[in-house]
Amino acid sequence: MLNVPTLSPSLRENTLSLADNLTVMTDGVFSSLLKMKEYADLTPVVRLDVNESITFSARLWFRSILNGTPPSQEDLLVFQEFGKRRVHQGMPLPALLRAFRLGSLELWRGYILIAERNESLRGELLFNISPYLLEYFDEMAQLISQAYLKEQFRQARWRESLQHQLYGIIFTFPEETGEFHKTAAALGLDPSAPRIAFAVELPEADSNSPQFAQELDSVVSGIARRLTVAEDFLLRVWHHGRLVIWVPAVPGNAMNANDRMMAGRVAELREALPASAMMGVGLMGQGARGWASTADEAIRALDFGMRCDDGRRVYFYSDIVMEESVRGTDTTLRYLVSLIEQLSGDPDLLLTLETYFEQCQRRKAAASVLGIHPNTLNYRLERIEKLLGARLDDVGWTTKLYVALKLRRAGPRIALNRDA
Repeated sequence: MLNVPTLSPSLRENTLSLADNLTVMTDGVFSSLLKMKEYADLTPVVRLDVNESITFSARLWFRSILNGTPPSQEDLLVFQEFGKRRVHQGMPLPALLRAFRLGSLELWRGYILIAERNESLRGELLFNISPYLLEYFDEMAQLISQAYLKEQFRQARWRESLQHQLYGIIFTFPEETGEFHKTAAALGLDPSAPRIAFAVELPEADSNSPQFAQELDSVVSGIARRLTVAEDFLLRVWHHGRLVIWVPAVPGNAMNANDRMMAGRVAELREALPASAMMGVGLMGQGARGWASTADEAIRALDFGMRCDDGRRVYFYSDIVMEESVRGTDTTLRYLVSLIEQLSGDPDLLLTLETYFEQCQRRKAAASVLGIHPNTLNYRLERIEKLLGARLDDVGWTTKLYVALKLRRAGPRIALNRDA
């Protein structure tokens, strides 16, 4: 409990004079605060709230020193609300406490001016007012810090609860568009904004470790930094042993444009990952179903990369989208595989077809790579057309054969996927 000193009549009169000029003092504090970036960047509404809190705090001091009593519980509750609001306004605690230091400094300057004019009051100011002023502002700073930290913790728990609710909607009930929009908006996210999912494999991460959350935060921070995106705009969850991160896509851009943009930053994405980590990148998705789809695609791309293990570390679903689409239909898969099986009895024909597509269907280049005469190449291609009933000048057929060859190169991976 604060012990409020009793003022002499002369000091009371001078203190009343200071209180009457309250605006000069509070304006000085507010002007000093606006030199700090944390205050300069505030919206006009929040600035007004800060100014009102400075005025309230100054009046609280003068009421206490003039009445000879500590602030009432009702006043302290109002005072603590300022600290709670600063959490939601995004103000760091050090910036909040800076206002108290400036406030106490401005008050003391006012009393120094009194001491300069009234030598008889110097002792009272030095031995009575000065200790109380320091103790008072220390107590009030502790009080508002506690209110700030409690609210920050409560907000973190609240956000965590909402995030789990959002993940449940995305992965389990994506058809609940109303709940998705409401929950995303409550988290400060734009539910209509398109996003791209990353799925990250972290072999060395231990979900039971006390440092686990920090490890995930470190990966998310690294990605945010390299993509020059505010960390608050990223959404992350530990899903079936993988870190899934949704990053904002460029609104209005086509799916392919956003995918190419991410592909252009693949080196930066690699740098953001721990040495042993791998990443899958999904296609752009919008809404609950879209966010769920891009996460599933990122996981599929990651699974492909882990089976492939060719050292790239970052894998894009767009690179396997045709094969994945085919795998989704048993009949289509069997049909395409059967095309290549018809050529398996003649390795020369199979090699010829592969080389033909590798050389972008340029016959002269394909013949040169194979080391055969162009007429021999033409003969082999005619045999392929006859065996398959195909036409290599038909776009439909060339597309089917191209995908079939890619599926063949995937080899055992197809069987693994079908058995999963």
